[in-house]
Amino acid sequence: VEGVFDRFPMLRVTLIEGGFTWMPSLMWRIDKEWKGLRHNTPWVKRLPSEYMREHIRLTTQPLDGPSESRYLRQIIEQMDSDEMLLFASDYPHWQYDTPDEALPVQLEEGLLQKILAENARVWYRL
Repeated sequence: VEGVFDRFPMLRVTLIEGGFTWMPSLMWRIDKEWKGLRHNTPWVKRLPSEYMREHIRLTTQPLDGPSESRYLRQIIEQMDSDEMLLFASDYPHWQYDTPDEALPVQLEEGLLQKILAENARVWYRL
């Protein structure tokens, strides 16, 4: 909201081990507040959530979301991006999750492949 991503357009931030289900409400709230206060930062030209979708990624571990697939899909839809999530299992920590534990819900094959591999390949330019 202060313009850091305009000043540093190549900056990318990956948030690891913090869950992700809180992101849609944060995006909504920051957009709402920014609209009312944008006169304080006239150099910021886009909604904060747009910058967040472009510059921030979150990992799936710990999966702090609901156990039903439809609710998890709803959270992803509320972020308005299927590119923000990167798979994580917490390995090599001794209490890491197996892949089935790390992402125990059933998702569509395309979305699942994005979360498991494609999003990270694009994000880390592999």
